[in-house]
Amino acid sequence: MTKLFIHIQNEIADREERGAAMAEYGLLLALVALAAITILATFGDSIKAVFTTANTELNSNMGGASA
Repeated sequence: MTKLFIHIQNEIADREERGAAMAEYGLLLALVALAAITILATFGDSIKAVFTTANTELNSNMGGASA
């Protein structure tokens, strides 16, 4: 009987730890998403300019039409 109680207690403890780990992963994911949004909002125009310049250069050097 004691073994049964110990087994049940261990199962409950494992579930609680998994729940805590999932909460930590959720917080980490939210932090990464917030960082990505902040970086894109801050440097979005600069990044767009770099890719636009690269596209223009590639199209002009290959004789293609610009989009």
